[in-house]
Amino acid sequence: MKQKIKILISSLFVIISIIQVGCNSTNGQKAEITSDNITGSESSEVSNLLSVNCYACHNPNTNSHDEILAPPLAGIKMRYINATNDKEDFINRMSGFIFTPNTEAALMKGPVKRFGLMPKTALNEDEIRKIVTYIYENEIEEPSWFKEHEKEMHGGKNNKKN
Repeated sequence: MKQKIKILISSLFVIISIIQVGCNSTNGQKAEITSDNITGSESSEVSNLLSVNCYACHNPNTNSHDEILAPPLAGIKMRYINATNDKEDFINRMSGFIFTPNTEAALMKGPVKRFGLMPKTALNEDEIRKIVTYIYENEIEEPSWFKEHEKEMHGGKNNKKN
């Protein structure tokens, strides 16, 4: 019973937080998405999917680490780059986690502890793979405070690929 109440409270917190982020935390700013390798209508589709589905919680326009609802995508990308061998491994591992989030598969145990497990998305596998491919192939916008946070928390370790 306690576990069900905890899950319900966590779910409500996520929903309320998403609504607040959409309305308040970006001060009207939308994260800018650029594409290096995806062109035309597919780029527009992936850009929209990323903005609407990912930046609700992973918005790079937050003012501080204390305002975020989930880790920045730039940090997630860095962690997956460091934990995988190549593009295919990166895409498979990140897509698998996003499609079926679970604590056993989570690479980022600290953020899971702080924010809770990412909720299951309504996106289908193809949409998730497109977003993850985009994340791998393109530079992802970082919050202004991100580099300093990485240096403080993780010693500024370099990643294999940006």
